[in-house]
Amino acid sequence: MTDYNFLIESRLSPEQYQVLSRVSRTAVEQGMNLYLVGGAVRDLTYGLQSVRDLDFAVDGNPQRLLGHFPDAPPPPLPAATMPVAASARAKLEIEASHFDERLSSAEVQVSNGVRMEISMSRSETYTKPGRPPEMAPAMIFDDLKRRDFSVNAMAVSLHPNSRGLLLDPTNGAADIEKHELRVMHSRSFSEDPSRVYRLFRLGQRLGFRPEERTQQYLNTALANRLWEQLDTEQQGRELRAILQEDNPGRVLKMLAERGLLVGLDKKLARAKIPKERFAKIRAVCQTVPGADPYLLNFYCLVQNFPGGQKTRLAKKILEDAKTIHAALGMERVARKLAQAVASSKYALPSRNYKLLVEQPQTLLLFLLAYFPHATIQSRVKNYLQKYPLVRARLPRAELQAIGMKPGTKFEKILEQVFLDQLDGKIKTPQQITKALRLLSGIKEPPPPPKPPKPPKAKRAKASVEPQKAAAPAPAPEAAKPAKAAAAPQAAEGKKKAKSLKRGKPEKKVKKKEEKKREKKEKKKKKEKMKKEKKKKKKKKR
Repeated sequence: MTDYNFLIESRLSPEQYQVLSRVSRTAVEQGMNLYLVGGAVRDLTYGLQSVRDLDFAVDGNPQRLLGHFPDAPPPPLPAATMPVAASARAKLEIEASHFDERLSSAEVQVSNGVRMEISMSRSETYTKPGRPPEMAPAMIFDDLKRRDFSVNAMAVSLHPNSRGLLLDPTNGAADIEKHELRVMHSRSFSEDPSRVYRLFRLGQRLGFRPEERTQQYLNTALANRLWEQLDTEQQGRELRAILQEDNPGRVLKMLAERGLLVGLDKKLARAKIPKERFAKIRAVCQTVPGADPYLLNFYCLVQNFPGGQKTRLAKKILEDAKTIHAALGMERVARKLAQAVASSKYALPSRNYKLLVEQPQTLLLFLLAYFPHATIQSRVKNYLQKYPLVRARLPRAELQAIGMKPGTKFEKILEQVFLDQLDGKIKTPQQITKALRLLSGIKEPPPPPKPPKPPKAKRAKASVEPQKAAAPAPAPEAAKPAKAAAAPQAAEGKKKAKSLKRGKPEKKVKKKEEKKREKKEKKKKKEKMKKEKKKKKKKKR
């Protein structure tokens, strides 16, 4: 059986896990049941290594949950996600949100870059095909059964007493194994025509095909041109979902070839789809971990339209006023930033870092996608790819080990060391240690004193003295012949010493002595021979 607690901790990004933990804790504090639903559960079950967006269902009003979201204490991150990015340690705030009162659903952009949707657990009843349904609060199983496809009708409980429990009333896990998309009933496309676009979009992304009966229902919906019945809000929602895809150019091309793009926007259907630019944006975002191409894809879609059409599409797709302002002014701001980045003033890496750290990531991705100047490309890529690696290796543990406590000064010291490393002023571990001590004002402790050496000379004398004392004093008469016998040896020793002082090698001295001895022995032998001859002569006589 699949362990969804493990999948949540290992497959979500650190930022996503931080948001999920914060929402879960807030729901418990408010006494509300919270579930992870929809695409996130589908992607976890399918085995994808990353999850796109977080969708939650809650028993109650989502606004009550969001109202207490910023005040909740920060949750701990799982050990599997360490080391984490700085964005995962930052304080969480809601940057932008759009609440749909009819659906009781809120789309939220969190300050760490995560998008999530929190909806009230509800039931839907369609009185007329193509008309908005009547909604009412309901239990989670009713909420799952009213969804579009079985693979999206699964939920995982986030309540502490049942955390990790999978709810799958329509057997969506089996359809995931078969790589099929299956609608809940035969009226699915007529009740909500936007599901036609959703089926093509999910099929393109996941490689799933419609189940046999679902294919029959789809053919009927296409023949009846149900896709023309979408209202402006539904059109904007589907275009927004397409622009959040990894390859929106391919999805738009497929819809245009089938003649379905006109159902989302007539002006877009007449325009040429910039497939190459979409591919460029996709390639740029793949080089930066956690990059969000949403606003870049929107700009790519509308860049060839006049100003009035850009504004109209921005309101239709983006909805949030702050996001609209950022998207429409992105090109103008990017041109100014590109001039600054390419100038010699920011050639020093630390200055380049200080300039770019204040800019939103989307703007930096825009420079990579639309400004091919070599200097701009190099400096922006260094900031996005190289500098985070240097920051991740900052010597936090070493600074604590020398006696510096974490705090404001602690972070300032690390920041200065980081900037000096970027500029090449600090390279070796020894230089890092020296800089940490210099910036913190903590001197290196003096080396421990050397142990005293044992008095060797005194010990030697002490060992010799008892031997002298123990030896009996020689008799004065016996000492004289000893002296007389030792005299020639002393004379020879003096001669040796003199010859060594003169610089003669010891081997030569020894050879000379041996020659002298040999001569003496020869003389003695000759004398003995003479004596023996004389004795023989006397005997003969």
